[in-house]
Amino acid sequence: MTTESMHPVQTLLRPGALARSIHWRLDKKMLLVASLLLAFVALVGWAYLTQQNQTAALNARIEVYRDDINRLNHLNADSEVRIAEAERLETVAARAKVLGFGPASDKVFVLVPDYPVASVVSWQTNPLDNAK
Repeated sequence: MTTESMHPVQTLLRPGALARSIHWRLDKKMLLVASLLLAFVALVGWAYLTQQNQTAALNARIEVYRDDINRLNHLNADSEVRIAEAERLETVAARAKVLGFGPASDKVFVLVPDYPVASVVSWQTNPLDNAK
């Protein structure tokens, strides 16, 4: 009984007979082309996966930098609030009082020897007063 006359189910159950009836011949050129094609596909796949890996790593670093920027912006805003609170007049006055500062009660004039007093007097006088 040959494979051609057998029922298809019987042929499937006897793969050795089917394999003997099919005569595949791969010549060396076809094997070389198939190997080169497989190597090219593997190379393209490797390059694609490498690029995707680098892109994912870069995106992760960008997210870390964005988180750092947000954190620093919050710290900066907090610092600006603290500076604004410290610069309030009430806060400065209370701190000066704690440190022992207060309003000036006595005026003290310092005399500087050889200071050109005439130029200061002429500078402070009103030119309209001299016109009279």
